[in-house]
Amino acid sequence: MSTLQIERIDTFSGHRGPVYALENGVDSLFYSSGSDGWVVQWNLAKPDLGKVIAQIEGSVYAMKLDASGILWIGHNYEGIQGIQVADQTQVFAIPTKGLSIFSISFVGSNAWIGHNEGLITVVDIATKSVVKHIKASSTSARCFSVLADNRVAVGYSDGFVRVFNAEYQLVRDFKAHDSSVFSLQSRGEELYSVGKDARIKRWSNDFQLLNEVIGHIYAIHDIQFSPDGKWFATASMDKTVKVWESDTLTLRKVLDASRHGGHKNSVNKLIWSSFDDLLVSASDDKNLSVWKIQ
Repeated sequence: MSTLQIERIDTFSGHRGPVYALENGVDSLFYSSGSDGWVVQWNLAKPDLGKVIAQIEGSVYAMKLDASGILWIGHNYEGIQGIQVADQTQVFAIPTKGLSIFSISFVGSNAWIGHNEGLITVVDIATKSVVKHIKASSTSARCFSVLADNRVAVGYSDGFVRVFNAEYQLVRDFKAHDSSVFSLQSRGEELYSVGKDARIKRWSNDFQLLNEVIGHIYAIHDIQFSPDGKWFATASMDKTVKVWESDTLTLRKVLDASRHGGHKNSVNKLIWSSFDDLLVSASDDKNLSVWKIQ
């Protein structure tokens, strides 16, 4: 078994509170936001050049960049703001008064937005009009993963994953974790899930459990695959990032403060950029760390 080499490339600082949201941009760009409401554009090729492109009231837990270069920003309890990243202008606003926004995902021509109280709002990307409200639980819709045939797997705070078809009908539900499902990612025909119970689970295309491991000491907030799908990384409340073999769920590296100069508080979000295969982690310590894993 080959040894993975880990190098911390840089640490980005500048946020004034915990960082909850990350989103890949074009080429070497990416975006971060969190409790301070600042939306910052970073360049992995020039790590000292962070630029605030939007500043809003309240926390941001979710962002998504669409094909036209508009960053959809989940403004907690207020709605979605659309910022054209090229010139930092606001181009639309969709109110969702009183609702948390935990996740945004693009499914075909629609955006799916996950809220508290089990509500999902489906919005037409082109017109910004609400297409559908979906409510299949009384607990928060925390995360999405787009499957084949425009089916959508949704992770909820009650530990269930619920699967909807292209007509928004619930076609499958199953208990995936003991409590909240915080992140879902698909790889080929398989689905991977992580949650508050600190477990990593791998599911077949018909949602049978293939294998699972206890991944961390505390809740796992996010899971992200490397661009080639060979590895995945997990981010946890236990202050660590871990790197795993996708096929076997074998732990290969632990990125922490003592061994690699990692985070000093809960790690909330990850992106694995196709730019030089760099992994970015965001934390309650207000910092972003950039990792080269090879």
